[in-house]
Amino acid sequence: MGIAKPMELFLNPQSVAIIGASRRTGRGSFNVAENLLELGFKGQIYPVNPNMDSILGLKVYPSVQALPPGVDLGVVMVARRAVPQVVAASIDRGLKAFIVITEGFAEADEAGKALQSELVAIAKEKGARIIGPNSLGVINSFHNFSSSLVTSRLKTNPVAFICQSGGFLEGFSEFAPGKSIDLGNMCDIGFAEVLEYLENDTEINIIALHIEGLKDGKRFLQVATRVQQRKPVLVLKAGRGESAAQATASHTSSLSGKDEVYHAAFKQAGLIQVDNVDELGDITKAFLHLPLPRGNRVAIITPSGGGATISLDAMEQHGFELAKLSETTINAIKEFFPSWSPPLNPIDIMAAGVRHGYKMVYRASLEALLEDENVDAILCIAGPPTLRTIKTTIRGRNKPVVTWVLGEWGENLLSKVQETDYHAVYPSPERAFRALAALRNYSAKRSSPTA
Repeated sequence: MGIAKPMELFLNPQSVAIIGASRRTGRGSFNVAENLLELGFKGQIYPVNPNMDSILGLKVYPSVQALPPGVDLGVVMVARRAVPQVVAASIDRGLKAFIVITEGFAEADEAGKALQSELVAIAKEKGARIIGPNSLGVINSFHNFSSSLVTSRLKTNPVAFICQSGGFLEGFSEFAPGKSIDLGNMCDIGFAEVLEYLENDTEINIIALHIEGLKDGKRFLQVATRVQQRKPVLVLKAGRGESAAQATASHTSSLSGKDEVYHAAFKQAGLIQVDNVDELGDITKAFLHLPLPRGNRVAIITPSGGGATISLDAMEQHGFELAKLSETTINAIKEFFPSWSPPLNPIDIMAAGVRHGYKMVYRASLEALLEDENVDAILCIAGPPTLRTIKTTIRGRNKPVVTWVLGEWGENLLSKVQETDYHAVYPSPERAFRALAALRNYSAKRSSPTA
């Protein structure tokens, strides 16, 4: 069986058996069936628990043998010693895909390793596929589906996140995936299989990975090298330090390996390695909202000379250069500027803004830069009140514009302004240029004949 069909069962099931369903309901009950109902899941839900007859209006089945035939997915949360037998009985009833939430397998002790080996043998013999064990499974916001023990927020961003921790299924601040897969111990389904599926997933444009360790590095690199030619693949490698590496082994039974080896392999495959969750969110935002820059030339609009100097340092750090503005651009806006402060790059608009109206001069300068063929990307430096002017001026122009917002940020500022195409907002010029550099490097690699 190819990977497409089982992955569809994991992410888009039409029917789900909750094997070992919780008897508790309400806040903090860790009830998968209740979560599915709250999410508006449209498929059939079959709780399995021998100690109750119904829950939340759903019929409860006493055993997997009592399930109707043809159930797509089994979510298994029974005691670890019972998992292999429950999976075997479920396969005999027709199930072919399982998310094993239960912990205490290869990440725990020798008995757990033996149980995991038994589980793998059963699945291989009977032709079933498994995510886990020690996994909260998946969230698919496009399908109103989650196997998580906690209620999830649906967010249909075209971003997929493959991770090795259930706590990351909903992403991080400024990083909200539409589909998430927690691989857990990876006894069967691993990074390569999910990447192969996501390669052709029309709902996903960007893929991000949280990797603690790999168990089939060669196959992973083969698949990842191919997939990144179609979609950007970001990697957050965890377990780089000695203490973190030890924690990794006890978390998912993965061996983290030497960081420099992973870094070299990711670079060779064309993957975009990030160092922290802030960088993951920043670069994902850039790929979500910005077109790829055509080159390295940047123009800057600023009301602050100090802000321009700081931004130039960040620009050079990330390998960009100042664009030489065209005569057309200079002529379009020079009437606003005093003779002692001509419109050079960076364009300092404060004096012109005081004379002719700040927003009008900002808009005219940005309009001119958007039309300038010498400019590949634009950094706007502005306070929050100017964001609307920037967004309305861009109006879908096919040139990346990033804004460093000066002053105190409101708690929800980012969430209010980042949804406009061709424009992304960052709390510092360093983070803005870092994100632009990821786009530039990805564009250059894809267009290279040797890539």
